[in-house]
Amino acid sequence: MLNYRANGKLLLTSEYAITQGAKGLAIPTRYGQTLNYKPNPTDDLIQWVAKSHTGETWFWAEFNMGLNITGTSNQIIAQRLVDQLKVMQHCTALLDRPGIFTTELEFPSEWGLGSSSTLASLLAQCTGTDPLTEFRKVHGGSGYDLACGTAKGPILYSLSGEKAIIEPTKINFEFTHDIGFVYSGNKQLTSDSLKLVDKKPFTDTQIERFNMLTDAFLGSQTVLELETVIIEHETLISEHFGLPKVKDTHFSDFHGQAKSLGGWGGDFILVTRLASSKKLLRKAGYKVIFPFKSLAL
Repeated sequence: MLNYRANGKLLLTSEYAITQGAKGLAIPTRYGQTLNYKPNPTDDLIQWVAKSHTGETWFWAEFNMGLNITGTSNQIIAQRLVDQLKVMQHCTALLDRPGIFTTELEFPSEWGLGSSSTLASLLAQCTGTDPLTEFRKVHGGSGYDLACGTAKGPILYSLSGEKAIIEPTKINFEFTHDIGFVYSGNKQLTSDSLKLVDKKPFTDTQIERFNMLTDAFLGSQTVLELETVIIEHETLISEHFGLPKVKDTHFSDFHGQAKSLGGWGGDFILVTRLASSKKLLRKAGYKVIFPFKSLAL
């Protein structure tokens, strides 16, 4: 029996622009996904069972030894899984014999912490390979989320051509008690974010600005300094894409600042002045609220 675990992810800076080489600050989360493998002694099939954070099976599939789908609860998801297993097949002997793979999420899938990226990380761990080398193409995106899968703490991530540059870092804010994460209630599709960048890429000057803002975010000494960075970062993306800021759409009555993470319009939002605003946030209908250290690894 084999057991693996991968962290979820959050991108704190350079959302959208990270696909063009901008330096982003990303954090692995305390919630992730696990994978268990054991031989299948009862038949000659590869079985796949995916469980939610409540332990309920939300997807299952069976494959013959040629990775043809022989049964499934969802044909589209099964075919997507086949594409990943074919990558895995070249790197391991696990798929040369019948076996049972069971995955289990540690968070609700709608939170957007990386149900697909954690899976790719788990498959890479199974094969003993680098997920950025073997799975980034089939997974899509910049790959920062794949890097978070096995990261032990915050990372600075950027692309130089096709090469990923990963630098472990630390977030030494003395005010982490006053910042946190709020789930927006909407799941943001990564594919939609990528389409925005494809339609309107950033300029080199803007990419350099994102790099500077990432450094300034990481180097903030006070909540006020961090809020200044957040305002400029949100303005840069808002003006480029013509999108409303999350502060204006979700938190207009909120005394702190709010910053979209990963993609606008969904998933988690970083907020400041958390200590004095929890009641206001809950009154506004936000039920999933994490202090920074409760979610960030």
